[in-house]
Amino acid sequence: MEPSQLRALMRLIEDPDPEVQAHIEAALKEVGQAAIPLLEQQWLQAEDPTVQRRIEELLEHLQLELVGQALYEWRLNPEQPLFPALMYVAQLRYPSLDITKYTHAYRRLIHTTWLAFPANSDPFEKLLAINRQLFLQERFQPEQTRPFTPRYFFLHEVLDTHRGNTFSLALLYYLVASELSLEVTLIAVGGRYLVRYFDGAVHFYIDPYQRGFFLLPGQLKEVLQRANLSDNLAHYRPLSPPYIILRLIEHLEQAYAREGDGEKQALYAALRARIDLQI
Repeated sequence: MEPSQLRALMRLIEDPDPEVQAHIEAALKEVGQAAIPLLEQQWLQAEDPTVQRRIEELLEHLQLELVGQALYEWRLNPEQPLFPALMYVAQLRYPSLDITKYTHAYRRLIHTTWLAFPANSDPFEKLLAINRQLFLQERFQPEQTRPFTPRYFFLHEVLDTHRGNTFSLALLYYLVASELSLEVTLIAVGGRYLVRYFDGAVHFYIDPYQRGFFLLPGQLKEVLQRANLSDNLAHYRPLSPPYIILRLIEHLEQAYAREGDGEKQALYAALRARIDLQI
């Protein structure tokens, strides 16, 4: 679509005719990402609250379509990294999110952690180096006041604030360790997320929310027994990348529900429904 045509389309947003509105939505979906800045500009220029709300709805529908399609294409290639998919999920809430900026921040974190690795070290020493880099040098911290507010589930917010909850800190740790070729998986255990290391001989768990606290399997079993949870560690299966994305979407849906933000809750519920069908 030519820029002049797109601008003409923007002027039709004030038309209340349902057929006109359906035509606008279909045309914007064809334009895709390029329509978002124009919609945002139109929102700033609109004086009628009804028109502003209609633009917000168009933005949400457009973002849902774009994010759903991006996640579908991402899942078709199991070799693709997880980080871009996390950014797609964030774009549903932040349409103008600067993905390039956060990709650079993420790659810098990987690089500085790699530089901190001791020479010829074993996996245990490498994980200790990750602990030092994340929690001492970079000063990532557990958010303890309001850990389940939506912002602390978004990885770009964690990179900005250096604070996260049990899910996002474990996810960040898992990503860093995976990028550095360590045999780790992400698991959910009794409301907490842990990083599991297992290479066939060495087996232990890491709790990033406790600043990288290490647990041997026997110690984790004791914790589970005290919490009246199953101590059969085989029950806590590794989360595959698509299920990590699904968990993130579910957490965001619940977080917005706790805040009473029904619109954002419904938006992530719609995305979850799409992902459920894909999986």
